[in-house]
Amino acid sequence: MANDWRVILVDDDYDSVRMVTKILTYHGADVHVARNGEQCLDLLDVVNPSIIVTDLAMPEMDGWQTLNALRSSAETAHIPVVAITSYDSVQVAEKVSEVGFDAYFSKPLNPREFMQTLTKLIEG
Repeated sequence: MANDWRVILVDDDYDSVRMVTKILTYHGADVHVARNGEQCLDLLDVVNPSIIVTDLAMPEMDGWQTLNALRSSAETAHIPVVAITSYDSVQVAEKVSEVGFDAYFSKPLNPREFMQTLTKLIEG
């Protein structure tokens, strides 16, 4: 399923990183971890990701700023970006879709739903 996926996971929370990495690697994805948006942007040339999964709340450069940076560059605007957050609300869900995230999940993730959505985004 995810055998040829290259995923940049952007999250500063150790437990979240462990959980999401476990789900993705179980399905065969190659996961690269960044602790904030700046590290994510630094990894882009090295990884050439199939998808980016980012937490919304992080120090230095959060998920909102990361999405903005990705969408404002012709080289990265096409990469699907999925938001994950502990702060689940109708307002967050609406804002996430307004600003252009491709999907949104609240923590803890439902692994089956998460992988189904990522598969649709990556494989069409």
